[in-house]
Amino acid sequence: MSPEQPPASVDLPATHTAPVVITGATSGLGLATARAMAKQGIPLILAVRNMAKGQEVAAALLRSGVRVAVRRLDLANLATVKSFTDGLIEDGVIPRAIICNAGVQTFDRLQRSADQFELTMATNVLGHVALLDPLLSHMAPGSRVITLGSETHRGGLRAFGFPGARWSNMDELLSPTEPAPHAKDNGLVRYSTSKLACIAMAYEVDESWAARGIRAASFDPGLMPATGLACNYPNIVQRIYAVAAPLIARLPGANSVKISAENLAWLATSPEAEPLMGCYVAARKPRKSSPLSYSP
Repeated sequence: MSPEQPPASVDLPATHTAPVVITGATSGLGLATARAMAKQGIPLILAVRNMAKGQEVAAALLRSGVRVAVRRLDLANLATVKSFTDGLIEDGVIPRAIICNAGVQTFDRLQRSADQFELTMATNVLGHVALLDPLLSHMAPGSRVITLGSETHRGGLRAFGFPGARWSNMDELLSPTEPAPHAKDNGLVRYSTSKLACIAMAYEVDESWAARGIRAASFDPGLMPATGLACNYPNIVQRIYAVAAPLIARLPGANSVKISAENLAWLATSPEAEPLMGCYVAARKPRKSSPLSYSP
């Protein structure tokens, strides 16, 4: 994702008429962020796996008078990522911001993407890298990239007991061996490790592209029990989680989806958020991420 010779259009300033791309925009934080931006009249591109659901969301947002487009994107299938980016470039639709929101969290069983990579890293990290790589050189000064981080990357009490990231190297993380059947935290570790990579990705994009006026930050939405991350858990775990979610929402550090979405929309588009570019951000303030996240 390093800059190359820019196309002629890159010298044009980013304008308020350019859309914001949101991955995973049909549920949870992505949907709430789309709603928050629609209220501000910000044009949107909903990057979704399920086109029928995406069209349904778009129809509701269109009632606010904002321009909304729906394009198919499955981050776990690199062929669809290429089709998505090729389509934007061919149509001359270059976003003012890309919110890398979509993500999955599996439980213990190793699952693989359409390209046979480990599903969590393929979706949360590799798919977003493949999305950004061809688009960054077309984006105008003033544009932004926001990745979704999480306190799970550091583990411990601040991560509500979630196991922290265990970094090896990207090849091993994308193509791991099958875990031992009793290793129940494997899916959770894969998730926290993917969040570490998402934070590092934002730092890398900002360092590489800031001189061209394209900035990046990583956003920690906080603990949001109302999101759909548990949808890949076993049925019994989903039922337990559904019962526990209202109680979890009362814990210190837990956030409502609405508040996190408003903060994410602000970070992606507000001029006031410019000083936070290059940072790991919680609410609307910078936060230090783990020491490992700053390693080149």
